[in-house]
Amino acid sequence: MALAILQWESADSQNHRFMMDIGTNTWYRFKIGRQIINRAGIKWVDEISKVTPFQQKKKLTFLGDSQEEIRIPKNYFDGGNCYIQLLSAKDRNGTSPAVSNVIRVPAGFQHADTGRLNISSSASIDMQTTAFNPIRNISHEQQYLSQQASIEDILGSLVKAVLPVAISLLPPSANTGSNAPASGGNAASQNPTNMLTGLLGAILRAVAPGIPGLSGQQSVSTAQSHDNRFCSDICSDSNRSSGDNQFSKPFVFGIDDALLASLAGPLIQQGVQLLPQLINAANQHKLQTLQANNQLMTTLAGDVQRRLMLQQLLQNQQPGAAPNIDPAVLAQLIAQLQNAQPAAAPAAAPVATAHSIMQNNTAYTLSSGVILTFESLKLSSYNGKQQLLLQQADKLLFKIKLNVGQAPKNPLPKAIYTFYFKDPVSRQLLLEKTFKKKDIQANTNVEFEFMKNELLSLPLYKDLEIFAEVRWRTSSGKEYKAIGNTPAVFVQNYFVQQQGEAVSAEKELTDMKVYRSFWNKIWQSPSLGKSKSLWELNADTRYTVSLSAEHTANGITGTKMSVDAKDKESLTDTTSGRMKAGIELSIAELNKLLDGWDGNKPLDDEQLAAIKNTGFAKSNLAEMIYNIKMKGRTYEQGMIWIVPVFKLFDITLGKVNSLTPDGYVNELSSVKVKFPLPVSVRILGIKSNNQ
Repeated sequence: MALAILQWESADSQNHRFMMDIGTNTWYRFKIGRQIINRAGIKWVDEISKVTPFQQKKKLTFLGDSQEEIRIPKNYFDGGNCYIQLLSAKDRNGTSPAVSNVIRVPAGFQHADTGRLNISSSASIDMQTTAFNPIRNISHEQQYLSQQASIEDILGSLVKAVLPVAISLLPPSANTGSNAPASGGNAASQNPTNMLTGLLGAILRAVAPGIPGLSGQQSVSTAQSHDNRFCSDICSDSNRSSGDNQFSKPFVFGIDDALLASLAGPLIQQGVQLLPQLINAANQHKLQTLQANNQLMTTLAGDVQRRLMLQQLLQNQQPGAAPNIDPAVLAQLIAQLQNAQPAAAPAAAPVATAHSIMQNNTAYTLSSGVILTFESLKLSSYNGKQQLLLQQADKLLFKIKLNVGQAPKNPLPKAIYTFYFKDPVSRQLLLEKTFKKKDIQANTNVEFEFMKNELLSLPLYKDLEIFAEVRWRTSSGKEYKAIGNTPAVFVQNYFVQQQGEAVSAEKELTDMKVYRSFWNKIWQSPSLGKSKSLWELNADTRYTVSLSAEHTANGITGTKMSVDAKDKESLTDTTSGRMKAGIELSIAELNKLLDGWDGNKPLDDEQLAAIKNTGFAKSNLAEMIYNIKMKGRTYEQGMIWIVPVFKLFDITLGKVNSLTPDGYVNELSSVKVKFPLPVSVRILGIKSNNQ
C-alpha cells in the first residue's frame, strides 16, 4: 500500500532527523516552504523554497516494517521556511503518488521544565571516540524485569532447603538392593513436635542462615480489653488493668504452634517419610519440563525439514514435463515420514500410576528411600553468591552418592546414570551423557568423567543446571529412579566475584551527537487543530533502565501510554494518565564510556567477557516513577527526553590460578577494575521557541 507518513524526531548541529514511511512506494522527495494552503481538502506546503530530487529508499520492506530514518540538512530551513511535506511514488516519474501531512520543523529550541531524580550537580563525559553502534528497538517484554517465581524455581528452593534434613531422616532400609523396598523407617518412632521443629529449622537455616537461634519476629501486645485475641491465656486481670506489655504468642497460619504439632503429628510423620520421594519428584518435574520442551523443538524442526524437502521436490517438477525427482531426497523424505508419529492417531498414552513415570516404554517408580547428591563440590563467590565454577579444561569429574539410611550388605549389581546439562531459562538441553556402572556401593562416591571436547559446546558465564539421574532394577523386577541436581557456571580466566561501591562523581552524556544511542525520546507534543490553542502533558512516567549481556548495541523501548479521556470543549489538548518506556544498555557499549573518563581505558576482552553475564546484568536493573508536567502553545513543539547518568563502580574480578583435581575452580586471586553503571536519569523537557 502506498503511504506518505512523515514525523520529526530530533536535531543535531547539522541535520534534522525524520522518520519516514512510504509503504510499498519506492521513490520519495521533499518540498520545503513558508506557508500551508488548502486545495481540494488537502493541505499543501506553499511558497516553496526547496524541492529535493526524487530518491529511492534504501531500506527494504520486511514483514510490514517500512519505516526509514531520513536526515535533512539544517540549512534547508530558516525562521520562515520551516514547513516540510513528503511526496512518495512508485517511480521517479511520480506514478501512484501519495502526500504526507505538512510538518512544521522547530527552528530553535530552549530547555524547559527539566527534571532530575536523586542526583546532584555532575559533569559531562569527555570522549574522543564516537564508535557507538546504532540503536535498536525492543519490546517491553525483552527487558529484564522482576518476574513471578516459576514452579521450577519454587521446587528448586524447596529441595535445597530440605535436602540435609531429608538425608538425615532416610529410612534404615532402602529399595536399592536385592531385598524388597521398605516402606517404613525410623521416622515413625520420632516425636511429631521434634520432627516439626527439625523440618522447619532446616528450612529456616537454608533461607536465613544469619539469624542466631532462628528466632522469629515478635510483636508487643498492649492489652486494653478482655477480648484481645493476642493476649495470652495466662494474662491475669491485674496484668490487663496495669497495662503490662506481653509478647503475643507465635502462630502458624493462625494456629498455635503447640496445637498444630499435636493435631498434625501423623501427617507430619508421613511427610517426613516421603521427603526423599518428594525431592526426587521435584527434580523429575524439572527434568520432564526440559525433555518436553526439547521434544517439541525436535518435532518442529523435523516438520520444517520435511516441508523444505517436499518443496524442493515440487520445484523440480516442471508443468507438463516428465517427473524429475532426486532419488536421494525422496528416500530421505520417506524415511522421515515413516519415523514420524501420525498426527491423526497418536500412540496410546501409558496408564499413569502413582509416583511412576514412563521412559523408553518402561515404567520407573521414584525412589522413596534414596537421595542422589553431588559430592565434594568446590564453591566460589560468583556475583556475590556461592556457586560451583567450572572450566572447559582437559577433564571434569563429578562424584555422585546414593544416600540411603543404612547401606545394604550387597552392592547394587548394575545401574544406568544419565547426566543432563540444561539452560534453566530457555529450558534447552545442552549436553546429555549416559554411563553404565556395576557393583555400586550405597553411601559411597561414584566418579564420572567428562572430556574437554564434550564440554566445548556449553555456554560461558551462563547459569546452568546439571541433573544426574540413576535407574536400577531390583531382584523383584521393579524399576526405580532417583535424581539429583546442582547449579553451575562455566567461566574462563576471569569472572565477577562481587560488585563494590561507587568510586566517582556522577557524569552525564550531554552531547547528543556523540551519545545519541543513550538518549530516548519518550513523548512529543501533538499537532493541534483549529479548535485547540494549547497543549499540556501531565503523566506519571515509569522508566526502566536495564543492562544487556548479549547485545552489542543499546536498545530503546517504545513508549506505552494509558491516556485519560480528553475534554473536547477545552481549548487545551491535555494528555494525562500513565506512560512507560525504557532503555536496555549494552555492557559492551558501557565499556566504551571508559575511554576518556578520568584517564580510564576500556577493559580488555577477557575482563569484559567476565562482566558480560546475565547475573551481573539482572542485578543492575533499576526503575523510576516520576510525574512529568509540560505546557505549550500551538506554535510551540515540546518533547521529553530521558538520558541515563553514570558513576564508576569498583568491580572485583576473580582470576583463576588453579583447578582442583576434579576440574573445579580452586585457587583464585582478586583483581579490581572500574566500570560505569547507571545510577539515575536526567529528564529533559525541550520546547521550541519560534516566535
